[in-house]
Amino acid sequence: MAFFKPLKELSTMSPLSAFRRVLASLSALGFLVGCAPGVVNYVHVDSSYDPTTMAHIPYTGPLYADVSGNPFGIPQDDLQRLVNNAIQPSSAKAEAGQGVRVHIAFGPTAADRGSACTMGGNNTASPSISVVAALCRGGSAATTYLIGSVDDIRGPSDPRFESFLRNITVQLFPRVDPNRDPPCFFPNC
Repeated sequence: MAFFKPLKELSTMSPLSAFRRVLASLSALGFLVGCAPGVVNYVHVDSSYDPTTMAHIPYTGPLYADVSGNPFGIPQDDLQRLVNNAIQPSSAKAEAGQGVRVHIAFGPTAADRGSACTMGGNNTASPSISVVAALCRGGSAATTYLIGSVDDIRGPSDPRFESFLRNITVQLFPRVDPNRDPPCFFPNC
């Protein structure tokens, strides 16, 4: 039984080792976040965005995506269903047309079409999928929007595509407003 440490010895372990475990965990988390598929090139947050009431939405849902463009050439209803399933938080129960509306436009020129809330995308079959996603209030003004892309997606059932859609949806609801809130550096947060 020499391989078991006595309880007293465990309780006197150095606090430095706990710090090292936390540091290793944070490093691993940072590495995993860096492995998310795709890239977001630009995020805009309008001054009307309220992070205290909006930031929880992608985690509690439900969400509903209005999808335009079709990077796979599959029936638009199938793409609509696929995107809506991908953006939902695991605890949300989504019904057709229910939830906060997120607009997602696919296509190589999606970023050049003006308002992110009213744009349509093109059908495309390229190794890179361009996307504009927007959280819009009534009319055509975007409360938040982002521009991004993802490469080497093998088709609509590629798990990297689903992960990319979920990632951009979460980024549409930032926890802080970068236009008003100063950057936060650990441990001052």
